[in-house]
Amino acid sequence: MELGTSLRRSVDLTANNSGPDHLHDLRVATRRTRSVLSQLGGTLPAEAVASFAADFKWLGEITGPCRDLDVWLLDLSARRVDLAVGEATALSRFESEVLAARDRARAEVALGLTSPHCRRLLESWEAFLSQQPATAEPPQDAHTPVKVFADWRITRAYQRVLRRGRDLGGDPPPEALHRLRIAAKKLRYLLEFFRSLYPAERIDPHIKELKGLQDELGELNDREIQRASLAVFTRKLEGTVDADTLAAMSDLGSELDHRQRELRHTFRDHFDSIVSAAAQREYRALVGGGD
Repeated sequence: MELGTSLRRSVDLTANNSGPDHLHDLRVATRRTRSVLSQLGGTLPAEAVASFAADFKWLGEITGPCRDLDVWLLDLSARRVDLAVGEATALSRFESEVLAARDRARAEVALGLTSPHCRRLLESWEAFLSQQPATAEPPQDAHTPVKVFADWRITRAYQRVLRRGRDLGGDPPPEALHRLRIAAKKLRYLLEFFRSLYPAERIDPHIKELKGLQDELGELNDREIQRASLAVFTRKLEGTVDADTLAAMSDLGSELDHRQRELRHTFRDHFDSIVSAAAQREYRALVGGGD
């Protein structure tokens, strides 16, 4: 029931006070729920899984734009500390535009979270978790021992991370990095979900490595989203703001480009340690495939 109670708590807190932290927690709870549905789908009734998957995808979609704008505002606030007064003033109009867009997105989030659709989703999800509906035939993997099932799922998820890494090439496009980030996230959620089945000293280092990789790839994704939205805001403000503001926004774009290049370099060191020959041996040993 923890999946259900943590999700409802996050929904209630976000609907009543859509601050960045509550919204972030809600998105994490939603991603974990979606990951559990996709990874454990073979052990659950297929019709229910398909219905919940669509609903939780909707929940992720209605909260995404607001979270992206929250990140923008947090970054701009941190950046302002290091700027001279004139530079900070030049960026203030842009920051005001981002704030207004975030407030509109926040209102949309509150509307969605207080809707009958969301209320029905939470109620049906909690009921499903407390007492799964009877089915004429048991789901495909329902009788598989938990440890065997966990070993199999973790192995598949790790192999997917390996494949995503091989697909990157020398200068991967954002889409390829996004696919790797999602694959790594699913593997991490599986390790955390089944953590009690494995020795802590063997599984915890893998979780920590994946968390570090996700942080870097997540920031890369944030910067890519910001670059795209900065271009939209620039087009909107051209002709309505002074040259100093446009110059400050251009400088911000250059900084985003520079940070992306840095992250594209540093994430590979993290990723290489996750897919090294030694790491692959450790994963095989973890799931009982070798020492």
